[in-house]
Amino acid sequence: MYTEGDLALIRRMAALVASGLSAASAASAVHDEAVTTSILPAAVPVVIDGVLALVDAAQTYDESLVLETLNVAESTMGIESAIEHLVLPALVEAGKRWERSAMTVAAEHLLVESARLWLAARFHALIAPLRTAPHVLVACPEDERHDLGALALALLLRRTGLRVAYLGADVPTATLVEATRSTRFDALCLSITSAASLPVARIALAALHGVGGSMRLYVGGQAIIQARDEEADVLAAVRLPTSVVAAATMVATQLSGKHSA
Repeated sequence: MYTEGDLALIRRMAALVASGLSAASAASAVHDEAVTTSILPAAVPVVIDGVLALVDAAQTYDESLVLETLNVAESTMGIESAIEHLVLPALVEAGKRWERSAMTVAAEHLLVESARLWLAARFHALIAPLRTAPHVLVACPEDERHDLGALALALLLRRTGLRVAYLGADVPTATLVEATRSTRFDALCLSITSAASLPVARIALAALHGVGGSMRLYVGGQAIIQARDEEADVLAAVRLPTSVVAAATMVATQLSGKHSA
């Protein structure tokens, strides 16, 4: 009577209930994930000429050319597409080159820090959202030091009109708990790029679930994309889409619906 897809949804809901979510919350989370997956299938990253040009500029330590390439992409593609199709794929490409010793650590750092400055400048240049807008906390769990995906998400969330508190990389679990106890957040988004950070993230999400009240918990990043289902299922949070633009849209849509309800 049940398809494999039905059984996968049931197993996912059971895992969320076992991790501490109520049955209603688990059902809602599984529904959100199923809808997102059916509408927004994971895209296969494609290394385009612009990505190669950006990484090549970093390899020659030409920071001006890196920033010029980013600015041109923003003006021609729009910031969402520039982030989705240039910035984040360039970081992946740089990592691959480093792994095969085709890029120095220094050149990779130049690319990462240039992209960080570029994203941060656009984040802080945005007009402050209304204080009545949904409030989102964005961070990386303890020992997770790669935060550009989280910063990109924070920027795109703020562009939707949400209030965003961005904590950056390597945030201790105790700090996340303290923040959610002292301030009412409507959602928390954790970004994880390294599989080694998954156990710490699981502990953090379990702790946050106990203190966040009605706060929605989301998790995304390369580690979540690449994780086996059984590894991701133990995380008491809704998985974000592979696309950072789709992830920001999903969070903004769900929180707007929550506030209007």
